[in-house]
Amino acid sequence: MSKDWQRASESSHKENPKYPDIFDAIIIGAGPAGMTAAIYGARRKMKILMICGEIGGQMNWCSDISNWTGVAQSTGPALRDQFFKHVHEVDVDNEHFDLWLREKRKVVNVTKVKDVFYVATNNESVFRAKTIICTVGKRPRVLNIPGEDIAMQGNGLSFSATQDAPLYKGKKMAIIGGGNSAMDVALQLDKYTDDITIMTNLDHLIGEATLMEKVEASPHISVKYEVAAKEILLNKNQKVRGIRLSEGGGEDYDFDCDGIFEEVGQVPATDFLQGAVELNERGEIITDRVMKTSTAGFFAAGDCNDGYHKQVIVAAGEGAVAALQAHEFLLKQK
Repeated sequence: MSKDWQRASESSHKENPKYPDIFDAIIIGAGPAGMTAAIYGARRKMKILMICGEIGGQMNWCSDISNWTGVAQSTGPALRDQFFKHVHEVDVDNEHFDLWLREKRKVVNVTKVKDVFYVATNNESVFRAKTIICTVGKRPRVLNIPGEDIAMQGNGLSFSATQDAPLYKGKKMAIIGGGNSAMDVALQLDKYTDDITIMTNLDHLIGEATLMEKVEASPHISVKYEVAAKEILLNKNQKVRGIRLSEGGGEDYDFDCDGIFEEVGQVPATDFLQGAVELNERGEIITDRVMKTSTAGFFAAGDCNDGYHKQVIVAAGEGAVAALQAHEFLLKQK
């Protein structure tokens, strides 16, 4: 492990200085919980490394946020940009803070040896830290049906209408799912096309009444009830051409469409933590009220933990608590 650590320490922060030998905290993820933890930790003079695939987490997928205190109306990406502007100001202020931000990286393993955590990334770097703040959130659940893997590689299967809805102007669209997120996607697509079908395996839609009313009021949106997607159909160019459906006890049949959104829920992005910390049956990290986990020095905040309410404002608050608790943990270690 020491050889891998040496490779990481030779990388750059701003203009090629070496990484610290050991960080006070490594924050995994950069959604509302991770970015808030970074700000709070940096202001406690902690040496912090934040590793993420992309800035924003699930905020990148949200088309409407109207319950962030002080901001009456926003989109997820707009609120993300406000968060990141604050983080960036801290990141570049080397005179007062010691925050390192590394994007486009995936953590593949976390190991604790004695009192030190070793965090390995997919570019073969290994970083060391005294504490961990895990804020990896959730990722979209997939159906694991034929054609799905190819379709999701930019071939007509999407998971974020906030980003991808404009790509489907004038197209015939299908949405798999029957909850709030499925209805929200339908309403976003309604601005671009007039042929949208929601498909659910239930006999009714579930979610907020205001969304249902808007869906029912749109002449462009129809709903297929009690159907299950069996296969995503591709054309000779490997692009989406339809969905094979099963309905009741009848024979399977094909539904033609130009694009698909899967909105069948989310799962915690915690696969890489097997053995590092205790997870519940849903894959969520088990925490107490101050974000402590089963592993000393390991804290978890936001949608990846077993907290009940999954909201941006809750995740941000938990990120602040996790950073403050990590700081307190370090003070006790001294």
